[in-house]
Amino acid sequence: MNIFNQYLDKIKKIVLDLSKNGKLILPDKLDGITTEIPPSKFNSDISTNVAMVLSKANKKSPSDLAITLADSLKQSDELIEDITIIKPGFINIKFKPIFWTNFVEEIIKNSKMFGINMKEKKNSYLVEFVSANPTGPLHVGHCRGAILGDVIANVLLFNKHKVIKEYYVNDYGNQIINFTKSVYFRIREVKYNETFPSENPVLYPGDYLIDFANNIITSNKDLNFDKYEDISEKLTALSIEQALLLIKKNLKS
Repeated sequence: MNIFNQYLDKIKKIVLDLSKNGKLILPDKLDGITTEIPPSKFNSDISTNVAMVLSKANKKSPSDLAITLADSLKQSDELIEDITIIKPGFINIKFKPIFWTNFVEEIIKNSKMFGINMKEKKNSYLVEFVSANPTGPLHVGHCRGAILGDVIANVLLFNKHKVIKEYYVNDYGNQIINFTKSVYFRIREVKYNETFPSENPVLYPGDYLIDFANNIITSNKDLNFDKYEDISEKLTALSIEQALLLIKKNLKS
């Protein structure tokens, strides 16, 4: 149950009936007619621009046409308490309290379907979000993207679209090479008490790499860390694995 769609359909039916009775001239399409929330200062529940859309075809001012349309609306719906016409021709509708009682009852009866737009075409979507490089923990900016992307995907799912959520793992390029080298130097620091070359601007200096290094050392006791070139490929995979474990933990939080 969508109030705006419901009253848009009702308004279109009224103008079609008026047209059949010769009381109204309609344009080729009624697509321009809208129903929306009016500004709060008007103390109304719903507003429509129908009079402005039809005024040109009927050679009447929107305000004059709005009077005719408002009378027809009021007569057709006993749940309308009051209708006011606001320049240049908006028709503002206020419902009786019983309208909202009925509305809440309808929500309770159809709680699983309420709010779903069944009129729109259902599509397939791939929603990619966050997709931060797997080189360390997420930051607040990534967190915003995670929430935004997840909400967009959930709204689409709620409306019965097919949705795949994707986190693109970009595990290729110079940033991954520099990341792997940074992990390697942290391993050397932990294992052999060597100083991490923090003066190197391309390396990742974060302390979280110490945890990565300890985890890799503990889980790979047979791996020889003497020469970077000999283990770079294996170490890249292990380093990315550690980063993704941390990122998944961040995302779950």
